[in-house]
Amino acid sequence: ERLAAGEEGRTGYPWIDACMVQLRTEGWLHHLARHAVACFLTRGDLFVHWEAGAAVFDRDLVDADWALNNGNWMWLSCSCFFYQYFRVYGPVSFGKKHDKDGS
Repeated sequence: ERLAAGEEGRTGYPWIDACMVQLRTEGWLHHLARHAVACFLTRGDLFVHWEAGAAVFDRDLVDADWALNNGNWMWLSCSCFFYQYFRVYGPVSFGKKHDKDGS
């Protein structure tokens, strides 16, 4: 259910929801949006296993690359490579900083 909320853009966080709608409709996300979504889904709020999120990106991204995608998801979930677990992309503050006009 948590993964479905993320996939469908109904998490209640406008920045994350907009990212997921863009992913679903355009098949592309800026790399910072990809990072924010991965962080949010795995350890920021929903606590979905990184492999489930990576599978969504593999399915929906037009530029999907299995190795890069899985490596990034492992990194952003702090499962591998990066162990600063408490450094997260804030689902509200990050959107305000990098998408000030909400477009």
